[in-house]
Amino acid sequence: MAKGMGRRPKVALDSGVEDATVLILEWLGEQGVGAMIRVDAERLRDGRPAWTFAASGGALEGGDEG
Repeated sequence: MAKGMGRRPKVALDSGVEDATVLILEWLGEQGVGAMIRVDAERLRDGRPAWTFAASGGALEGGDEG
């Protein structure tokens, strides 16, 4: 596993999804995966999920390839 950049805050277990999301995105980046979350208010107004997750890049180390 890649070494972190040392930017990770201490996260309280009840801190919420906002803190967890940043940690997950940073971890994916350390694994060589480009990832982003997009929030779209128009989709929310249309009654659809307001967010989209996109990721690209190589396979995660130790992941299954099939």
